[in-house]
Amino acid sequence: MKIVRTENELNIRLPILASEKYLKCKSKNYGWIVNKDFILPFIIDKRLIFKRMVFTDKLICLSNYSIDKEKRFLNKMIEFVQNQNICDFIAKPQANVFFNICPDNVECIKWGTYVTNIQKNDEELLKSFHSKHRNVIRKAIKEGVVVEETNNTELTYENIKTTLLRQKSPFYPSIKYINCLEKSNALLLLIAKKDNIVQGSALIVYDNERGYYMYGGSVLKPFSGSINLLQYEAMKILRDKGVKKYDFVGARLCVEKGSKYEGIQRFKSRFGAEIEKGYVFRKVFNPIKFFLFNILVKVYVKLKGLNYIEPINDIRKCK
Repeated sequence: MKIVRTENELNIRLPILASEKYLKCKSKNYGWIVNKDFILPFIIDKRLIFKRMVFTDKLICLSNYSIDKEKRFLNKMIEFVQNQNICDFIAKPQANVFFNICPDNVECIKWGTYVTNIQKNDEELLKSFHSKHRNVIRKAIKEGVVVEETNNTELTYENIKTTLLRQKSPFYPSIKYINCLEKSNALLLLIAKKDNIVQGSALIVYDNERGYYMYGGSVLKPFSGSINLLQYEAMKILRDKGVKKYDFVGARLCVEKGSKYEGIQRFKSRFGAEIEKGYVFRKVFNPIKFFLFNILVKVYVKLKGLNYIEPINDIRKCK
């Protein structure tokens, strides 16, 4: 097992979220953990004295797959990372990432994502949606809502940031990250408008296999159906670029009835989406640093009047 630091050394075409052009938009410190069976892309997020490892994509299989091979790789990977003193802890991965099995001696939870097959004509794609989605989409089109591609990164950034801050979430993308993605030629930015007034936006990263709905925004009271239409148009645009599937990026596999998460899951699933399931985990190598890191994050977020619950703690009931 080893760490590779440049994509050229791998001699394989990587998915967009495992590619060097994506990883370098996330961190200056990135690479791929590799053995004869798998490739696992990661970044190191360094803040002050703290270093956390975050995986950006699923395992890339290089040989005949088996669940036993995956577990052996994950166990050896954790031992390797610890012995090399690469980070203080392995954090919950990006929301698009999950594994088929849990490694040993980690905190592990169920996770998944909703995925829609978009290799259909316009009408077939629309028919695959829930009737409520279809109805509001048709109404939005009739009422003059339009969805446009844009290269206005600042507009998209502000719409997404405002939305997430309104939801008391501190996790919004930086303008530097969006501008970096724009240079990768794998970024799709969309805005929905009614009477030339922005109703919502979407930030999507894509390759030939999948489009990933990484971030979305909306005004406080968007025109009825405009956000649904935004998703429909995103799927059509990606399909016409040769993309096969649309990934809504992350799903909690158990949510409280009536919670906002239940509503989010319902919204995603009604776009003719199938749920893909697996597990995510974290592994703490330095408990003191991990404890201090979470204390500082909570204090920082609280001072901004926002909410922070450590991701795995928030959904531990799904274990």
